[in-house]
Amino acid sequence: MLDLIDELSRDKNFVKDYAEWSFKLFSQPDYIYGRSPSEFPCPISKTKRNNNPKTVHELRPSDIQCVAALGDSLTAGLGAHAVTPAGLFTENRGASWSIGGDYTFSTVFTLPNILREYNSQLKGYSTKTSVIFLKGQNSSHNQLNVAKSGDRSYHMIDQARILLDRLKSGKYCDLKNDWKIITFFIGGNDLCIFCDDLNKHSPKNFTKYVTETLDYLHANIPRAFVNLVLVLDVRGVELLNAGGPVCKLLHKKTCPCAAFPTEDQATTLSEWIQSYHNMSINLVNSGCYDTRDDFTVVVQPFMAKTALPRLIGGDIDFTYFAPDCFHFSGKGHARAALSLWNNMLEPVGEKQWSWHEGENLKCPTEQNPYFFTSVNSPKHFESIPK
Repeated sequence: MLDLIDELSRDKNFVKDYAEWSFKLFSQPDYIYGRSPSEFPCPISKTKRNNNPKTVHELRPSDIQCVAALGDSLTAGLGAHAVTPAGLFTENRGASWSIGGDYTFSTVFTLPNILREYNSQLKGYSTKTSVIFLKGQNSSHNQLNVAKSGDRSYHMIDQARILLDRLKSGKYCDLKNDWKIITFFIGGNDLCIFCDDLNKHSPKNFTKYVTETLDYLHANIPRAFVNLVLVLDVRGVELLNAGGPVCKLLHKKTCPCAAFPTEDQATTLSEWIQSYHNMSINLVNSGCYDTRDDFTVVVQPFMAKTALPRLIGGDIDFTYFAPDCFHFSGKGHARAALSLWNNMLEPVGEKQWSWHEGENLKCPTEQNPYFFTSVNSPKHFESIPK
């Protein structure tokens, strides 16, 4: 990693191109944090619930007492505010879509900041920044954000063990009594380098590692609602090369198999993305994580069929991406957070499979006050839309 930093910093053309590209992006409105409503749009009950929910299928937003996340650089917030090339190695964990807690909802649109509108005592969210080659995953500000930049599916069991250790410490959460939302998002890095080792990154092995991790969470963590976010379609990275020389150079380093595939590799990649999705859904639909009332796993598919955002004229809207044209900008994190939340309030079998672009934040209703699970949803099973 330090060698890469040294290489980039010595490349005068790269530094010049990066400065111009970064200035162009950071000059755009809402690029740093995205746009949040001036007021929280959902009604908040002032009356405290008399009883704690008895099952995970009766969870309201106000019942969530802590949040946690497992994943890779997209959960660590890598490069979201990368004004300079050095920023590409800085994790903006406080702005991460699924686990960041910097500022408040009105400034930084994240899942924890939405939940804090319902429960100001929420715990576990990450704040501030970390540097991947220093403390990174172990920064004191990370709390229950155990994501690690560069990790792949076979690293997730290690993250699950770290999460359990932090929960057992009692510093961030009451392991036994607190209701938790754990967001699990992995697979992008597996697909980005799949062509280096077809066996290691195969759909079968990916599913094996995801299963191992979910089994561990199921066996060790009570009172948990787990979001299994389906892997994004990394084929879009090839189109993001249109951002110019900075994007192309960084894609060669970070996502070569998707950014520059051969014809055969492109075919395999398309098949494997579909298999990653199918096998994850089949795993959860099997019901193996619905064997008790205080734990469930719900597939949240909003990343799976998200196309690259476009401007009115049809060009790619790069303001959703960090200057490396791969990771999310603050605006991208905000859109992912809105989409995750809205997915959680959509019934299983009726969830949206792409970003909720241009949509408002959904609110719980009197008829449907709970986060949807396979048990409390009419259709019970998720399926890939045709």
